[in-house]
Amino acid sequence: MSEQKRTYSRVETYFPGRLRLLAPGEENAVYQGCFGCDAAQSVALRPKGANMPEALLDFLETINSKLDMLLSLANREHLESTFPVAVNIVEISGAGLIFTADREFAMDDRLELVLFLSQFPLQTAGAMGRIHRRDDQSGNSAWAVDFTSIREQDREAIVRYVFQQQRERIRESKQWN
Repeated sequence: MSEQKRTYSRVETYFPGRLRLLAPGEENAVYQGCFGCDAAQSVALRPKGANMPEALLDFLETINSKLDMLLSLANREHLESTFPVAVNIVEISGAGLIFTADREFAMDDRLELVLFLSQFPLQTAGAMGRIHRRDDQSGNSAWAVDFTSIREQDREAIVRYVFQQQRERIRESKQWN
């Protein structure tokens, strides 16, 4: 019996994603990030020593966050047209994931995924991967994917998501005990 060594924590979850199958020989990712989709990108820093009233700075920050939301909605529509297959992520780690979809796939299919880690504000992550296993989940196919190429910032976003989910589950279990 072989022993698996895990580098990343994983968590059962349920959130949407999109994917596209890669053509043979295709190596470049289409997804390059999503402007306005990452809350960390849109954090406004108040200028030090600015001679502007606090009320005006508050107003500008509110306008900025609303513009980010509109941009993220427009980006989501673009992502859905570029990545035509809707999937549901049921387990995730920094090394890969398991998803379900309304279609079948083949072993070793190569694909590019966009994950919607948070809806509001929209936070996305992208990765390229390879299907290495088919599982049965309540009578439906679930496909296990190993990430073959992922930007470091996207992996970090996934790892933050996993830790956040684990913390929430620990808090919930302490409340019920």
